[in-house]
Amino acid sequence: MLRLATNIAYRWSATLCRMNAKAVTAECPKVLHRNLSSCYIQAHYQPQPQISCGLSCNPRILDIARSVPAIHQQSRGVTKFSMHSGKRKSVKAVLKRFQRLDWGIWIRTRTGRFKHLWRKTSSRKRRLQKHVFVNSTQAWMLDKMVTKFWRTPKYYVDDPYRPYHSREEFLYTKKKTDHF
Repeated sequence: MLRLATNIAYRWSATLCRMNAKAVTAECPKVLHRNLSSCYIQAHYQPQPQISCGLSCNPRILDIARSVPAIHQQSRGVTKFSMHSGKRKSVKAVLKRFQRLDWGIWIRTRTGRFKHLWRKTSSRKRRLQKHVFVNSTQAWMLDKMVTKFWRTPKYYVDDPYRPYHSREEFLYTKKKTDHF
């Protein structure tokens, strides 16, 4: 948000200098200082020796900043170096919501599968109970969000996903050899 306000302030000051080109002297150019905490525009005019005003006291800049919608920055919450051991940590929400099959694809359940069941048809309820694949971009991102331990194959007793862990129809993931 600060970067956006800084860019708006810079454009506004450039417009102001073009409009008041006669008032700005050649030996006192406009200077733009950027800090992490604030942005100050200093312009030297002939009538006043120096005008220094932050973004918070300029109503025109504040009106422009209020009209710009707030952009939500996506965050994945990956801890690259933990405070205790210094190692990378897995995101618990990924482990809770997704399942990784042995051949590298991630599956998830449909959203809203337990909500408002009274108004859904039986065929829709049956469809909602099935799992779906994530796309390749999401699978790549999920692989980066978990550690190597969760990317290696796991062997559970009575695993309901056991038939889906092998992909025999694909050349690079099949394990059985073809006997002709």
